[in-house]
Amino acid sequence: MFTQKLINDGDAAVDEMLAGILAAHGDKLSRPSPRAVVARNGPRAGKVAIVVGGGSGHEPTFLGFVGKGLADACAVGNVFASPPPQPAVDAALAANGGAGVLFLYGNYAGDVMNFDMATEMLEMEGVEARTVLTTDDIASAPREQRGKR
Repeated sequence: MFTQKLINDGDAAVDEMLAGILAAHGDKLSRPSPRAVVARNGPRAGKVAIVVGGGSGHEPTFLGFVGKGLADACAVGNVFASPPPQPAVDAALAANGGAGVLFLYGNYAGDVMNFDMATEMLEMEGVEARTVLTTDDIASAPREQRGKR
């Protein structure tokens, strides 16, 4: 018998991955909720919080962008699935230094829907929030459909 993957249980893989990352980098990262990771050097007063996010399975993207001089927080979804709105809100609230929140995420239907919902949820709580949609994933659509990338 041989091992093809280092996964104990597919249903727990993302939570175990997050626990491992926090065990290895707990001096730099914290976890305010089960699917939100925040840089320990924040929130910084007067700074717009930058929150990235997306599905798991491409690590170190998006978690690898969280840290000093980079993103302030990350919302984490299941493998190849967008994070629901609540982890994005949790990440944003934990990183917000009072100047609002900027979400950065990929042009995937689930990400667009859920981060837009998170933006609305934050605005209902009085937190200014905006989104920037990135479209640089050349593998997700053929050349003729560049706008879907």
